[in-house]
Amino acid sequence: ASRKPMHIGIGLVSCLFNALNGYLNGRWFSVFSSGLYGDDYLNEYTWQVVLGLCLFVLGMAGNIYHDNILMRLRRPATGKPNNRYSVPVGGLFSMVSCPHYFCEAVEWTGYAILTQSPAAWTFALATLSNLLPRAYSIHKWYQREFPKYPNNRKAMIPYVI
Repeated sequence: ASRKPMHIGIGLVSCLFNALNGYLNGRWFSVFSSGLYGDDYLNEYTWQVVLGLCLFVLGMAGNIYHDNILMRLRRPATGKPNNRYSVPVGGLFSMVSCPHYFCEAVEWTGYAILTQSPAAWTFALATLSNLLPRAYSIHKWYQREFPKYPNNRKAMIPYVI
C-alpha cells in the first residue's frame, strides 16, 4: 500500500527535533540530574518513579494495542489492503476517536514524571500540543464520513476533549 508523500522539510525538522531532544535528555541524565538528585533519586522520589513508570508502561501498551486495531482495519484477515474506511472498535475506541494518541500522551507524561527532566516535560507538552489538534481533526472527519458515528465519543481524552 502506498502512502502520501511527505515534504522533505517535515522529515528534516523531525530529525532535528529528535536529535535535540535526545541530546537534552542525555545531557540531563549525565550531567544535570546528578547534581540535583544525587545518587538517591530512586529512594527519595519513589512515588514519582512508580507513578511515572506505571504511566509510561500503560501508555506504551495502550498505544501499541490501539495501533494494532487500526492496522487490522487496513489489512483484514484476507491479507489484502482494505481501501475502504471503517469505524474502529475495541479498547478505548468506544470512548474516543484517537485512543492511540491519548495513550501516547500518557506514555510521555509518565516518562516526564519518572525522569523529572525539563527536556522530557517539553517533549510531553509538545506531544500533547501536536496530537490534540490532529485528534480533533480526525474526530470531525469521522463525524462527517459516518452519519451514525457515536455522539458520546470524544476526540482524544475520555470524557473531556
